[in-house]
Amino acid sequence: MCKITFRFKSKMGEVPCHIFLILFWINLQFSLVHAYEENCDSYQTKSNTSTLCKQHDHRLVCFHGLEDKWRSGGENVRTLVLCYWPLPIFDPRDVLQGFPSLRKLEIKRGNLTTLIKPFPNESRSIERIEITGTGLKEVPENAFANLSNLRILDFRNNSFPELNVATFNIPSLHHIYLSGNPLKCMEETKWILNREKGSLGHKIADKEYLRCTAPYDGRPLIPVVEIINTLKEECTKTVCDCELVYVVGNGGKHIYKQLMAFASVNCSHRGLTEMPSFLPANTTTLHLSGNKIKDLRPLTTNPVYKGVIDLYLDGNKIESIVQLEGSSWMDHFRLFSLRGNKLTDLPTYALENVLQHNGNAVSLYLGKNPWTCDCLFTPGFQDLLIRYTNLIKDINDVRCSPNNGDDNSDRIIRDLKRTEICVSSDEDSIIHPLDVLNIILAFLIFLIIGKLLYDYWSFKKTGQLPWIVTKIP
Repeated sequence: MCKITFRFKSKMGEVPCHIFLILFWINLQFSLVHAYEENCDSYQTKSNTSTLCKQHDHRLVCFHGLEDKWRSGGENVRTLVLCYWPLPIFDPRDVLQGFPSLRKLEIKRGNLTTLIKPFPNESRSIERIEITGTGLKEVPENAFANLSNLRILDFRNNSFPELNVATFNIPSLHHIYLSGNPLKCMEETKWILNREKGSLGHKIADKEYLRCTAPYDGRPLIPVVEIINTLKEECTKTVCDCELVYVVGNGGKHIYKQLMAFASVNCSHRGLTEMPSFLPANTTTLHLSGNKIKDLRPLTTNPVYKGVIDLYLDGNKIESIVQLEGSSWMDHFRLFSLRGNKLTDLPTYALENVLQHNGNAVSLYLGKNPWTCDCLFTPGFQDLLIRYTNLIKDINDVRCSPNNGDDNSDRIIRDLKRTEICVSSDEDSIIHPLDVLNIILAFLIFLIIGKLLYDYWSFKKTGQLPWIVTKIP
């Protein structure tokens, strides 16, 4: 009997003390039940790892496994919650054999990684399965085949790298939750883009929360898979191999606008005689090595090359890059490789101007070309090489043509002395015309001096003036 004499007032009037205590006790019981229902941590922090099960009405909550007494005798249990499952495996046939009326199964936290067997036919009344916060990553292909009443699968925060469509595409299933799994974003994941009613992709209820694992770690899965799918479709229009290398952006409210894709297209050794007229969207790296390309004008005229920042043209038949002078492509490239072509010279002043104003330029490859080494081209080219040594990555391979036929053949241009570059072709002869002229002039000077000395001596001895003096009027 309540001994407290004060009363509590409310809008409904005065509430007697004993009624208040009854309401408080009911609320406390509800809170305790709710704690067992929803918060596995509430028990974990207050107890050890021993197995414990608590039943409330048709709900059974177990921690760290299932007590043996529940292997049978669970006919009235409709909701089974397993907190902190201790084993890496879970056998539905073994664990659920004593729960023929089960409607909902929850496994929260724990060491679970694998469902080793399908759910038995005796569990066909299950309508909802929630396995969250575990390391689950493997289930049998026919794991849910016997669950004709299954409506909801909640597999959030597990370790699934990918899903087998055949395993999860159950006719009765309405919703699947997958956020928090390290899903691979690849071409095989394109099933998730299918929005047709009844398809597995249509059943994924938390698409906007799905994220990719490496190499697109943390990127929103749906737009990344769409980018990959589009890239593969467009790649079939070329003779090249295509790969999505990187995606920048974490998504957000305007998820598609915030993503930037970087695709690599490899068209090397395809026997191409000209640059491709079409490239997949988002192509930033293009490999065209080992072909027979001569003309680089598409870089200036075809808009598909606007986004290409890394271009490999090694081992082609390019003789000049004059066509690129003043082009917008040269103003924003990051890597440009021209190794092993037929370049003999280039517009040095134009290239230097580009490198001065292109803040994106990181690498330039010019080696293995038959460069001309003469006094007209080489001094300016050499200055360029020395000034941009940090950008020209293969500077030791930038050499004079081995077919020059002089002492500079196949020598590193950067190391040449100016006197070795600017040498006349006639300087190799033994006697040059200027040398002959100098010898003649020197001989005449000595002859005149000798004649002057002789005439002076003759005048002193004989008193006679030189003959030429007597003839002067």
